[in-house]
Amino acid sequence: MLKNLPVSSSAKSKTVTSQAAAQGAAGTTDKVELSGWKDEVARLKEKTKAIPVVDEKKIARVKQAIDSGTYEVDSRLVARDILKSELSDEIS
Repeated sequence: MLKNLPVSSSAKSKTVTSQAAAQGAAGTTDKVELSGWKDEVARLKEKTKAIPVVDEKKIARVKQAIDSGTYEVDSRLVARDILKSELSDEIS
């Protein structure tokens, strides 16, 4: 005669997974609803449309700095960005 042996949690998990798969095969399906996100996504889209593509104030500041001779370029940052661009092109 077989004794009832304790079942580990992983064995229980496998049983539950097997039961869920059997239910899925029997016609039960999962359902995901994203309707709550629809309004949020639409709101964020509208908000991003309001962001200017060109920052006119920054352009004016840079032009002013160039004209006055105070514009400084950080060559290390330029080199880093060139390398990043080249590496990303290689990966793509």
